[in-house]
Amino acid sequence: MNHKLPRTTRWAAALSLAVLATSAAHGQEAYPTRPVHVIVGATAGALDTMTRNLFKAAEKELGQPIVVENKPGAGQALAFGVVTAAKPDGYTLGVTTTSLLTNVPHMMKAQFDVLSDAVDIMAFCRYAQVLAVGADTPWKTFDELIAWAKKNPGKFQYATSGTGNAMHIAMEQIAMQEGIEWTAIPYRGGGGDAVAAALGGITAGVAQSPLEVGAHVKSGKLRPLLILTDSRVADFPDVPTILEKGYKFTASTYMSVYAPKGLPEPVRQKLEDVLRRAAQDPDYLKGARTFGLEPVFIAGREYEAYWKPKHHEMKGVITKLGLQAK
Repeated sequence: MNHKLPRTTRWAAALSLAVLATSAAHGQEAYPTRPVHVIVGATAGALDTMTRNLFKAAEKELGQPIVVENKPGAGQALAFGVVTAAKPDGYTLGVTTTSLLTNVPHMMKAQFDVLSDAVDIMAFCRYAQVLAVGADTPWKTFDELIAWAKKNPGKFQYATSGTGNAMHIAMEQIAMQEGIEWTAIPYRGGGGDAVAAALGGITAGVAQSPLEVGAHVKSGKLRPLLILTDSRVADFPDVPTILEKGYKFTASTYMSVYAPKGLPEPVRQKLEDVLRRAAQDPDYLKGARTFGLEPVFIAGREYEAYWKPKHHEMKGVITKLGLQAK
């Protein structure tokens, strides 16, 4: 037997559903209604400063305080784990670099999966990287260095700001393709310590950002040989890029914003739109120039399509280098 609700009951139910739908819609439109927390997997430096500059600009439009917190550790994996374990409501976001997504997961055992536990909101700011050698070394060009390294296996030593970062991996990919051996010396203290090693003659060269080597190039203490990223650097206009030398890979690295999986699409889209406009803020752009960074905007889905294939590619490279998680 079919039962029908009384007309008044049906009207009341319809009205209740309409109110709930309207409330839900207004709830989405109102985001955010409280402070947003952004977790950065690094301490003071370019990533931290540019994150603060970007979200300071975004704060004006969102109309709520945005609190940036630093949680360094494990190659930014600590921060990623905290963010992806949070409620996916748009009130906990993370900022990281491409290496955390493509390299780090293959070198450590983690409790998260970068391929499925987060959603990309956007990418901003691209790092340039350069291989430079000490002024007292004999190599005037990258080709001269390669020729020397082929005759002197393992003798060329270069400093990096850590094992498995974009610069280290690109340098080792070059070595594999050229059939040579050279030695990476990692420095946990960051780029400054790596540059100091090359300046002091502890290593013959250093693979680091133009910002950190620039002043020493201008003073004549370091000589740039190769840009490890995909476009020339204004401060070193005559130095060729890794692509110009015929290699099919780069050390290009982006800063990006992400959230836990399950973030509602309207919230993700609102954040992407707000951050797109924030990335045009004059103070933000000025900060990028200060750090020698290239300000960019890559939408979340486009960035995901960029880094996920590289994640799979890096697994093979890192395994060949013997850096995979045991």
